[in-house]
This record gives sequence, structure tokens and C-alpha cells, in this order.
Amino acid sequence: LRRNRPADAKCVDCSADRPEWASVTNGVFLCLTCSGRHRGLGVHISFVRSVTMDAWKPEQLRAMELGGNELFQHMLQENGFLGSSF
Repeated sequence: LRRNRPADAKCVDCSADRPEWASVTNGVFLCLTCSGRHRGLGVHISFVRSVTMDAWKPEQLRAMELGGNELFQHMLQENGFLGSSF
């Protein structure tokens, strides 16, 4: 997936290179530090999986195929959340 989508080669939250974690809920890729923050939100907000260490269900892989960092950031921007501080 990441080879076909350049935006997925960086953490969606902090832009760190080569993220090794993913939020299945949001369909985005995350670095280790940001994955910890997402885990702290709870699985009902952001269900986090390791790209390499965890087993993935077909529906989780499909969620990642349909998502991606660029699409998620576009959605945030359209709804006025990108660049906001919470």
C-alpha cells in the first residue's frame, strides 16, 4: 500500500519517516510515538496495529486500502480540523 501512496511513507500526525504502525479506524499510518497517543484515545476512536508484528484481518486490510494519509488529511481539511489545536 505505502509504495503506491507517497503520503503513507510518513506519519500522518508528525511526518516522521517510515511509520510502522497504523490506525485501522482512520486508515492512516503512524510512527511509534504517535501510535502510543492513538492507543491512549481508546480503540473506539483509533484501533492501532503494527504494520509488521500484528496479524491483520481481511476487513482491516480493506480499511487501509480504502483510506490513506492523504485522503484522511483531505477530509480533515475539508471539515476545518487540519491546523487546529485541540
